[in-house]
Amino acid sequence: MPGLTQSDVNSYRHQGYLVLREGLKPEDLLPLRALITTLTDEHAQKLHRAGKISSLYETESFERRLAVINEEVKFRSRLEDLTQRFNSPELFNLIRHPAILDSVSSLLGPEVAWTGSFVTRPKLPQNASATFPWHQDSQYYGGPTQHLHVVSVWIPLVDVDEYNGCLYVLPGSHTWGLLKGKRGADNLMITSEDVEKRAKPTALPMSQGDILFFSNLTFHSSKPNSTDKVRWSVDLRYVVPPLAATPTEQQQQGYDTLDTHYGVAPITVRSRRTENVASLAQLQEFASRYSAQKATPRKSANLQSSHVR
Repeated sequence: MPGLTQSDVNSYRHQGYLVLREGLKPEDLLPLRALITTLTDEHAQKLHRAGKISSLYETESFERRLAVINEEVKFRSRLEDLTQRFNSPELFNLIRHPAILDSVSSLLGPEVAWTGSFVTRPKLPQNASATFPWHQDSQYYGGPTQHLHVVSVWIPLVDVDEYNGCLYVLPGSHTWGLLKGKRGADNLMITSEDVEKRAKPTALPMSQGDILFFSNLTFHSSKPNSTDKVRWSVDLRYVVPPLAATPTEQQQQGYDTLDTHYGVAPITVRSRRTENVASLAQLQEFASRYSAQKATPRKSANLQSSHVR
């Protein structure tokens, strides 16, 4: 397990984030891109049968097809989150990919659990609602989670830059503690102070295969996609399993709050003891429970809007 270099780990600890260049091979992302293509095709077929689009746009590129469909239907037509397809091996292969787990282990230690979060995001072109203000993920998880170290893993499925909606971070903001925020009318978190006065925003252009790691206390945001193509990305989240952490009272409150937020407790995906690692069948059952509770009205607004990019 090569993991990250000590220099990488030091950079993450100092800055609150790390971009690992070429952490994945482009072919590692092809199965997920193919699954999205299948979902987009099903989406197009449904709209075509309803007479809402005149063509299936099958010859359009991966980045362009959903954008063209939206242009014709004249409204924001977003695909269902891929958690509805959690029986797909493409998802589990990415969640358990050695390059990801090796890197996360360098940040969390040898015991790693997946929180259940697998969010695929199509940032649509020319869409003002796709602008997400500065936030810390723990503002969405709940205050007690500030005492945990939750690592977000953000992976672009297309090349990203300042034009199509790459992420921005505030270096070092993970050391500020949890700042106050409140939800706006659109259910997005609005931080109480102007955080750009504390640190200079840094844009993070990335290529397919690059991986971004950042802390639950690192401020991040994204701006609108001003191109004519969809910016596709996926993000995952990992934490030390509670049973392996010997948590303090504050940390236990953090775990309890994280469980409430996601509706499931984290499931172990790497451990020094192989018997503790979830099997594929256990992951599938876990993911089915997460997907089912995410679809309920009580949780859907919270989960769909939480830590969006």
